[in-house]
Amino acid sequence: MATYATVVVRGEDERQAERTAAAVRAVFDRVERAMSNWSPDSELSRLNRDAASGPYRIQDEGLASCVERALGGAAATGGAFDPTVGPLMTLWGFRPRAPRVPEGPEIAEAMTRVGARRVTYDPATRTIRFARDGMEIDLGGIAKGCALDEARHAVSGVEVDLDLGGQWAFQGGGRRRTGIADPFARDRSLGEVAADPADSIATSSDSENHFEAGGKSYGHVMDPRTGRPAATDVVQATVLDPSATTAEVLGKALMVVGSANAGALLRSFPKARAILVVREGERLAVLASPALSGRLSLVPDGRFAADSPRMLTPP
Repeated sequence: MATYATVVVRGEDERQAERTAAAVRAVFDRVERAMSNWSPDSELSRLNRDAASGPYRIQDEGLASCVERALGGAAATGGAFDPTVGPLMTLWGFRPRAPRVPEGPEIAEAMTRVGARRVTYDPATRTIRFARDGMEIDLGGIAKGCALDEARHAVSGVEVDLDLGGQWAFQGGGRRRTGIADPFARDRSLGEVAADPADSIATSSDSENHFEAGGKSYGHVMDPRTGRPAATDVVQATVLDPSATTAEVLGKALMVVGSANAGALLRSFPKARAILVVREGERLAVLASPALSGRLSLVPDGRFAADSPRMLTPP
């Protein structure tokens, strides 16, 4: 997946730890083979080529599950997350890397090929169909979560910490104190949060994948409802949830809806907790779910409002 993976196995002998790490690696390799939209030989690529001409039956069970979760995430977030944004990612030059600001008519045309409502999926038969040519499923915003959930299931009963490209998933043991990346310097930490033993932690930010044009910055987190990069006060969204898939979906969606709508969105995900870095004029502030009170500590930083972290107002 063009990133790194780290497996930490706790409380096991070396041979068992090696078997656990191998099992996790096998899951990650299988996910990449099935879900990569960069490889023309992946099943996802075959699906995207064929699903507009008739129902396509998904062979890989993990891919089928991830597609179902992605489409479910679109429904649960009111379209703030949507796995059909591929045409927009291409139009804006995020895939392949050729950044540009498209004209309004180009965006309007691409939007005719975007929208989970234009996808028909039957989980009983694992068949999927697109409403029109040029549509595609892009799992770039959820595949890591799917891989982490599948990996934890594959090594059920083992106390393990999994890190896949900066997204964490834990299993067993006690709480983990985990660093929160600085959105403007990924090798630096803003602070720490105490995660539950079954939590996953996903962070979404545009800091590492954006471009500037005409004095304005455009990030890779796309608003599927407008066809344009998200433009809200949220600079970075970190989400904790027992489901790695849910955490990743919500991270993207919170970037799209902004802090004013964060409480309402989180209400639909009762196990999720969020930490938002937001712009407030010339300053930054950290907002957090009330459930994280006493579990979040920040490094002293003059960029942040003095009352950070501030609890997110319930909807």
